[in-house]
This record gives sequence, C-alpha cells and structure tokens, in this order.
Amino acid sequence: MPAVKSWIGVDLGGTKTLAGVFSSSGRWLGRHKRRTPFASGGSALIGAIAEAIEAALADAGLEKSSIAGIGLGCPGPLDPERGMILRSPHLAARRVAVGPAISRAFSRPVVVDNDVHMALRAEHRAGAGRGFQNLAGFWVGTGVGGGVIVDGRVVSGVNRNAGELGHMILDARRARPGTDRGSLEWEASKTGMARWMRRRIRLGSRTALRASLAGKERLHSRALGDAYRKGDRLAVEAVERSARYVGLAIANLFDALAPEIFILGGGVVEDIGGPYVRLARKAAIAHAFSTELAKPRVVASVLKGSAGALGAAMAAMEAARRR
Repeated sequence: MPAVKSWIGVDLGGTKTLAGVFSSSGRWLGRHKRRTPFASGGSALIGAIAEAIEAALADAGLEKSSIAGIGLGCPGPLDPERGMILRSPHLAARRVAVGPAISRAFSRPVVVDNDVHMALRAEHRAGAGRGFQNLAGFWVGTGVGGGVIVDGRVVSGVNRNAGELGHMILDARRARPGTDRGSLEWEASKTGMARWMRRRIRLGSRTALRASLAGKERLHSRALGDAYRKGDRLAVEAVERSARYVGLAIANLFDALAPEIFILGGGVVEDIGGPYVRLARKAAIAHAFSTELAKPRVVASVLKGSAGALGAAMAAMEAARRR
C-alpha cells in the first residue's frame, strides 16, 4: 500500500493561526487552530506555526514523513522569495525568516505568500470565484487584507506585495506618511472598529461590548457579531461604517479594473454574514462611476475560514509541479 502523501497549509492571522493537512485532491485530513502570539517575537511565531502543524498532523493521524510540501499564508509586507515576513501592522515580529525555519523543522520545501493571496487562490479554484478569471478580494478581520487575480493569476507586482487593498487611502485629511491613518484598514478593520467604538464610549455611548473593548485582548469577531444581531446600537453603527468603507474601496477598484466579481471574507464578514455583504454592495454600486453596462458584483466567501489554509496547500502543490 503506497504511503499517504499530505500537503500542509497554514493561515497565519493577526489573532488566530489555522494549520490544515490536505490530500493531493484538496480534501481536509486534519486541522488545528490556535491563538497567534501577535505580541511576541519571531521565535514565538515560528514555534506556534510548527506546533500548529504538528497538532494538525496528529489530528490527521499522520507522521511528518507524509508531508510533501508546506504553504504558509502570512500577513505582509513579505519577501516571498526569501520566505520572510518583513513587518506587519498586527504582528510585533519583524524580519522573520519563517519559511526557512519551517522548512528546517520539517525537512520539506515551504512556499510563503500573502495570506489573502492564498485565500483568494482557493476561492478562485474551489469557492465563490470558480468560473471567473478576473476577481478581487477583501478580507476584513483584525486588519483588512486584499488580493487581485487577473487572467486567472494572482497579481504580485514588481514589489511582490501587490494587492494590499487594505492600505489604500480613503481619507486624505487623516493620511500620515508611514502610518495607516486614513486607510481602509484604519477605518474598516476590526481593530479600526474597536478604536472607533472606544472613542465613542469615551464620549458617552453605551454598548454591551464595553468590557470586551476595555482589556488588552483584541475584540473577537463573534462578540461583535453577537452584539450586532442583538441590535446593540454602537455595534450596528460600527459594522455599517466598516461596510460602507469597504464599499467605497470596491467602487474605487471597480473604476480602475472592473473585475468580474469581488469576494468578501475574513472574521468580520464571516460572523456578520449577509447583512455586511449587502451593505458593502450597496455602497459600492452607489459610488462606482460607471455602472450602466455592469455593476460591481459583491459576494461572500464560500470557503470562509478554510480558504487561507486550503489556498496555502494549493500553492505548495503548484510549486512542487514547477520543480
């Protein structure tokens, strides 16, 4: 009986890290999710990824020897060729050669790319983007990640970091060089929503999320979603404000590239669901310049929280075929 060949995909997020073990056909064999040590240095980050992979293998009942390749989806900016996280607004670690470290730990080749590039790759092949060749994605979570696919290929650009849609400036009055102020991420991310709600609380607004916003831990998407569904006024305003900003960003990108479809994913979109997508779609259509022949098509991720890990495993498979 031939040995089982497995592929590892890791989605490194600002709050959670998900490691998945996949068959060559993309079927889930095992998984493990754990907290990301976002406030720690590079050693802790590498250790957490390695432990997540080992736990996912144990869940699949497989040994390290079964691994054929590993894909890591990481928040950027990155140096994909060197497998390095250069920096990230939501990770304390800087210039972490995560690819080479994981390759040494498991004695297997490792592919590193942007986390949303990985997720969008999976949606294109097996999710909401199937059948389309030109698409864009916005992943709204701790930050706002993005990605663009043109003619069926992920756009990396000359700096290998194209598609950072969360960092487009939407408010020039607040923009400051070297910061995220005035950007889509500053306003629409979960971090941005928490910042905005804390400011409103200081001005006297009430919310059931007050305790969640008071500590050092990051606001969880589930808590935000629960408050939104219960009609918590401040949570509703924060979500509507975030979705409007995402809609404005979609309108900008539609005016520039007019892709066939926009896919929204990430923890916030996943927990709020259809209402968030409808709000973003409404704003996008309202603000796009030319909609006479086509309007922005905005849908939710089908693969949801699984997209990043699956896309990372797919990237590892593609790299193996090229070798």
